Amino acid sequence: MKRRTIHQWRDWLLEYIGDDNYELIKKDTREVLTIVAKDVMDAENKSQQLIKNTTEKQV
Repeated sequence: MKRRTIHQWRDWLLEYIGDDNYELIKKDTREVLTIVAKDVMDAENKSQQLIKNTTEKQV
């Protein structure tokens, strides 16, 4: 299956990679976090939570 960009934030990119699997990619460091979600909305919600947790750890 072809990769598909689902959502793009300023520093992050959410891509669908197939079979309920998504990748959240931090653009500047190319760090990749894998997400398993039932649909796009679930993936976006999980991504937002991961982004929030990651930025809180850095501050």
